[in-house]
Amino acid sequence: MLLFGVLNAVLYAGLTPLWEGFDEPFHYAYVQQLWKTWSLPVQKGTSLPEEVWQSFPLAPASHVVQRNLPMVTTFDDYFQLGEPERQARRRQLEQLDPNLARIDSSCPNYESQQAPLAYAVLAPINALWGRTPLPGRVWRLRLVCALLSCLATGLLVFRMAELLALPEIFRLTAVFLVFASQMFYVTTAHIANDWLAIPLFLLLLHAGVTLYLTPRPTAVWVLALTLAAGLLTKAYFLAMLPFAFGIVMWCCLRRRLAWRLGGLFAVVSLAPSAPWYIRNLRLYHDLSGQQETIGGTPVRALLDAAIHLPWGRSLGATARTSLWEGNSSATTFGATTIGLMLALLGAAACLYVRGAFRARPPGSELVLLSGAGCFALGLAYSTVLLFYSTKGAGITPAPWYVQVLEPPGLCLLLTGMARSGRAGHWLRLGILWLWAYVIAATYVAKLIPLYGGYGGRPVRLIELLRWYRGGFREIGGILSTTAMISPAALWLLTAMVVTIAVALAARLSTENKETEVSSATGGAGLNGV
Repeated sequence: MLLFGVLNAVLYAGLTPLWEGFDEPFHYAYVQQLWKTWSLPVQKGTSLPEEVWQSFPLAPASHVVQRNLPMVTTFDDYFQLGEPERQARRRQLEQLDPNLARIDSSCPNYESQQAPLAYAVLAPINALWGRTPLPGRVWRLRLVCALLSCLATGLLVFRMAELLALPEIFRLTAVFLVFASQMFYVTTAHIANDWLAIPLFLLLLHAGVTLYLTPRPTAVWVLALTLAAGLLTKAYFLAMLPFAFGIVMWCCLRRRLAWRLGGLFAVVSLAPSAPWYIRNLRLYHDLSGQQETIGGTPVRALLDAAIHLPWGRSLGATARTSLWEGNSSATTFGATTIGLMLALLGAAACLYVRGAFRARPPGSELVLLSGAGCFALGLAYSTVLLFYSTKGAGITPAPWYVQVLEPPGLCLLLTGMARSGRAGHWLRLGILWLWAYVIAATYVAKLIPLYGGYGGRPVRLIELLRWYRGGFREIGGILSTTAMISPAALWLLTAMVVTIAVALAARLSTENKETEVSSATGGAGLNGV
């Protein structure tokens, strides 16, 4: 299972063209800023390095990116260039002088407000490869982000499912569904800070549930240190303060923890990040330091935005974009497939709610739900803020924000399926195979055509087969100038990912004795575990 996740991480990081990850050049510029100046960037005061700036006219990009960076060549225009011109541009990218990273350009870095921990981890690694050509350097850093996030997330999802007393085949299904989610790699397989935020969020939830079940000092320190790291990684961890402090206070009120330990928790969890957020207040007059809130935000204006925001359309659009999005190109999967994915997840939610009405969920699930609820409220606030700052144009939170809820959400839905007998079994199989299909089609029918010169929109099966039959050599020639690794490696990794996806789905479709007991008793077997 971990091999499946690792191969996906390597393939996704290698297939995605330079700067095609969400805001990747600006996140990478943050890493370079720490490396070259040993100082924190300042919003509206820090610029992109000249090396990144000079790469924009050479690397192809989506039409969405071109709106902000008009000097880039869109993929469609890039594919119209002759092969010698594409190869020449790629050589120019490879030959950019690494010393340009020490020179500031005239373009401001709008990601300068981000908390520094994830970039501080990458900065010394980037320094080790400082003389490596820019595409190779970015590819290696992507690999570090993707692999660390993938391995940590997979292990934490399995442990979280274990805390929920799920049978082993359901635990493995939870890991498979996370690893078969394209949006997981969109979020983690490029240079940014989300690669660290997702494992930290899962560890925070895991530590909270563990503290609730076994209130020991070790669990308190894990929760405190995880919260401290999260606050230094992403400002949205501010939404998790009520969750973490609520669990500690509950344990203290129930006399399961000493109040002195609760006080130490507050100090350890808040002291490391306090200087950063005090700096935000001093520089931007706002705790999070986001562009939308620089100078402060009027409360009445936000309340008015919350009233007028079309919540129904917002929820529907958020659900769709959180399942599949083609990197910065903002392409989508087929509406029928996305609709079916949403329908199956909705059915799983109904099974969970039905089981919750029949029998009160155990405390571990309630703690997990409270953590997810705190973050969901944070997403709602982010949506209102976006709606206000864009004067009604933006109605959904960033899709990579939503991804932190996917692993715990899948664990909870699988808990409902495990309690629902045969209905839950068949629903699990449907979700399992649909996710396996989507991750296979992501490479074969979506991303390789998108970055390999396929002109059809939308992708149609007959046309796609003709395109592949037209010649792997020509497709490989284009991919050699857009992708980060060789076409031969891409073909091999794609074949391995598709094969293992099918093999794992087939293996997880079999019932073991543990699952049969749970099904035969309508969920009593799960409670026994």
